[in-house]
Amino acid sequence: MAKEQNVKSRSATVKRERAAKKKVVFVCTGNTCRSPMAEALFKQYIAKKRKSSCYEVLSAGLSAEEGAPMTDNAVSALKALGVRLRRKHAAKQLTRGIAKQADLIVCMTRAHAAALSEFGEKVKSVGEITGGYDVPDPYGGDLALYKKTAEYLMYCCEDVYALCELSDRE
Repeated sequence: MAKEQNVKSRSATVKRERAAKKKVVFVCTGNTCRSPMAEALFKQYIAKKRKSSCYEVLSAGLSAEEGAPMTDNAVSALKALGVRLRRKHAAKQLTRGIAKQADLIVCMTRAHAAALSEFGEKVKSVGEITGGYDVPDPYGGDLALYKKTAEYLMYCCEDVYALCELSDRE
């Protein structure tokens, strides 16, 4: 009986911790290039800040082929930036449930953000967040294009993090 109560207590604690985490979702079209690179880069960024326990970070696509892997060039671009992928990526479709539960939805383009406008102020494009430009789709491009995309996404992490931390104070 006591063991069962301990399991229930731990389960409740885990649920509270998950609920307290800020949920950030990176969104692109197919969830095989830009958004999984952004997810991996942001996870690395918050790990360096020792804030991993405060965030749940994932990625999804507006037109994803469920289970598709990250492109080879995306993986290579991340490796070139020193990002170690802990598990194999499998593309997933953005669902209403994921979008509703998110605290921040970071879209690679203004068009992606416009498609998700029903979710309100928590939807932002990379360009809106950084004051820069949309993240062009490198799909089908060479490794140099993927590296350029990954470098821009790495630069964006600081602004995404600042936006998350700012919203915690409001």
